[in-house]
Amino acid sequence: MSADEDDAQLVAFIDGRLEEGAFRAVEARLATDSALRDRLAQLQAGGRPFAPAFHALLDEAPVERLRTSLAAIVEGAPDDQPLRASSTFRVNRLAAAAAAILFCAGIVVGRNWPAWLAPAPEVAAPSNGEHEDWRRAVAEYMGLYTRDTFAEDAAAQQIQLAALGGKIGLVLTPERIALADLQFKGAQILNFEGAPLGQLGYVDAATGPVLFCIIRNSEADAPMKAKAREEFASASWARGGRGYMLIGRLPVSQIAELAHSLERRF
Repeated sequence: MSADEDDAQLVAFIDGRLEEGAFRAVEARLATDSALRDRLAQLQAGGRPFAPAFHALLDEAPVERLRTSLAAIVEGAPDDQPLRASSTFRVNRLAAAAAAILFCAGIVVGRNWPAWLAPAPEVAAPSNGEHEDWRRAVAEYMGLYTRDTFAEDAAAQQIQLAALGGKIGLVLTPERIALADLQFKGAQILNFEGAPLGQLGYVDAATGPVLFCIIRNSEADAPMKAKAREEFASASWARGGRGYMLIGRLPVSQIAELAHSLERRF
């Protein structure tokens, strides 16, 4: 595989655009290829022009095939009858998945550039209401998650933690982010109004997903506050230009206790 093809694969890997098989193949190569890991770190740091890599990805995109398939479906449907139930089901599933991905992973992701590849922007400190907005957004899409949402192995978790730490300017290790009685499952890099938003996923055996979110948005320091958010409980604080929040379907007292343990480390 050429250097540009490697870069295309790594760019898609970082941006979460690889299919499952291809994603696992890149993970396997990263586990044994130190040069590829170094290249991944360079790409995450924005250390090269990305045009050739994106051109390679665009060349492989099956745009015309998708257009032809869609046209065939539309033309094959009688004007006075709905599409076949199976086709409708597939379309609805795709639409629902696209909506969830756009809302969860791209709250305000840039349309023309993978947000977590670009250097982390310097963000002016917004008002307190805007600080609350990112927490509200997390709480709203939290309901979409299940205990099966996160299923990464240890090697993938290490890669994800390193990528996320570089983006939000923190050293993240399994020991530093560990939470009592919760199983760490993986990390993601999102974007909220130009600010990198890191999300660490855990699973509680009884209640399901728990999220620890960190945003680098230059907000002013604030003490921790714990409260109920409809079916969830959350605890949030701010320090060093970053906002933090822990949220899950746990009692407020338990969320507060877990958050205090994180606050001592962050």
